[in-house]
Amino acid sequence: MSEQTEVVEQTLSLDDVEPDQKYVRCHFTVSNEPIRIVDVTFDHCTFDQTNFDNADFSSVTWTHSQFLNATWRQSSWFHCKLKSLQLAGSDFSEAVMKDTTFDACKLTYANFSEMRVESGQFLNCDLLESAFQAIRVKKTLSFAGSRLTGADFVETRLKGVDWHEADFETLSMSAQLASGLIVSQYQAAQLI
Repeated sequence: MSEQTEVVEQTLSLDDVEPDQKYVRCHFTVSNEPIRIVDVTFDHCTFDQTNFDNADFSSVTWTHSQFLNATWRQSSWFHCKLKSLQLAGSDFSEAVMKDTTFDACKLTYANFSEMRVESGQFLNCDLLESAFQAIRVKKTLSFAGSRLTGADFVETRLKGVDWHEADFETLSMSAQLASGLIVSQYQAAQLI
């Protein structure tokens, strides 16, 4: 990302987002065009948009926004950093994520089913009762510091998935697909 120009406390259409901009405390109205956002930072912004299906995000940093029950189906995320977002109940089914990190995000009851991910991270996130059914992992998917209680990983091949620093009481998974799953000694005893 090159040097970003800061735009502060403006009301804009999501269609007006431009590369190499940092939007701070801005409000965005609904997009009328396909959403393609590249090389942008959103900091403490608000959005009228709740449907981000088929959107493309590349080199986007997004902090301190709320998207309760938003849909992100079949969206693409490349080299993105999402921090302190409220995404409870959001639907990311069939999304594609590469080198993308969710950090300290609230993702309770979120749906990531059939997602494809390469080198993804959920750091210190709340993923209570979230669905990761039939996802495909290339390289790694880490959940360091995240809460996974009640998460559903049924039909997911867990090779490259790292739960060893995650917290969970119970979760669902397909035991026959657990080869290559990284867990702590304590977690291994829990899963037996």
